[in-house]
Amino acid sequence: MKWILFLVFVTSCTQVTSLNMKKHEFGILPLKVIWFQIAGLDEEQVAMLRFNQPEERRTAFEESICIGKAWNYNLYKLRPSAEESFMAQMTGKKNIKNNCEDTKIRPIWGYLNESGYQTGILENGVNDTQSMAKFNKCDEQGLIFMSSLYFWLSKAPVPGAVTFHYREPIPVIPNKITYDRSCGEKSCSSSVSDNLPAIYTEFNRISNKNLMIVRDFSYLEALNKKDFVGARNILYDLEKSYSWALELAKDSSEILVLLTTGDSRFVDMPDQGKSWYDFEKSGANVNLKRTQLTNLVLASGVRAENFCGIYEDSNVFERILSGPKQQGLELKLINPFK
Repeated sequence: MKWILFLVFVTSCTQVTSLNMKKHEFGILPLKVIWFQIAGLDEEQVAMLRFNQPEERRTAFEESICIGKAWNYNLYKLRPSAEESFMAQMTGKKNIKNNCEDTKIRPIWGYLNESGYQTGILENGVNDTQSMAKFNKCDEQGLIFMSSLYFWLSKAPVPGAVTFHYREPIPVIPNKITYDRSCGEKSCSSSVSDNLPAIYTEFNRISNKNLMIVRDFSYLEALNKKDFVGARNILYDLEKSYSWALELAKDSSEILVLLTTGDSRFVDMPDQGKSWYDFEKSGANVNLKRTQLTNLVLASGVRAENFCGIYEDSNVFERILSGPKQQGLELKLINPFK
C-alpha cells in the first residue's frame, strides 16, 4: 500500500504530455536559462533563411515549442526602442526611461542571485546607448544594478581591458567587462555562434544554476541600413546559435531556451520568383516598413509553456520566474509579485 501511495504522489506532481505536437513536461523549474534578445527580428523574416536553399528547410526558430507575441509599448512610448523593450522584459516594469533612473529597478538577476543562480551577458553589435555597460556610469546605484554579473562584450577593447577569444580559455570574472579581442573599430572577426558555445562552456562550470543572456543589435543595424544580404547572414549566424542552445535543451530536464525581440520591424518581402531571385542575389526588391507594435517570443525546453499567447513585454519577467500550480503544489522559483 505504501508503494502505491508513493507512486500516486510522484505521478500527480508531474504531468508528461505534449505541446505543439512535441513531448513536453509541464511545471518544471528551469535550472539553466539561455535567453536570446534579438533587436529587429520578426517571425516572417525567417523566410530569408527558409527560402534561400534549393529546397525549403525548417529553421531552428521553427523548432520552438511555444510562440508568443508581446506588446512593446510602455508608460512613455507606443514604440519604444529595442533596449527599452529588453529592459522591460528583464525588470518586469513598464516605466523604462532608458537612463540612470532605470537602475533603481531590481533586475531579474537580482532575484535569481538570491537563489544561487549566476547571470552572464554576451552583447554583440551594440553602441554606447544600447549596451548595458552604460549603467556602470550611473554612480553607486548603477554599480549595484550591474553587480554580480559576468559580462562579455563583442566590441573593440578599451585600453587595459581584459579580453577573450573563443579559441582560447575564456576568462570568467564577475563584475568585469571582458572584451572580444577579435573586434576592431568597425567589425569583429568572431560571431555569436563562435563566442557563445565557448563562453557558456566555461560559464556553466561556475554554477549548476545560471542565466545566460545573449543580446544582439547587429541584425537591427543591418535592417536599418537596408543591407538585407548582411542581415540574412547575421540571422543565419543567430539561428546557428539558437540551434546550438536547442540541442543542449533537447535531452535536458533543466534548460529553458528563450528568444525575445525588441523594435521588431516589418520587412516587405518580394512576392514573385524573379523578384525573390534578385533579392537573394543583391538584397533588391525588399522594403522596410514601420516598427511593429508587438515583439516576437519563442521558447523551448522546461517552462516553455509559460510563453504561449499574447502579453506585454514586462510580463516576460514573471513568466520566467513563476511556475504553474499542479495538484495543489506551487512550482515556482520566486514570486516577487505577492
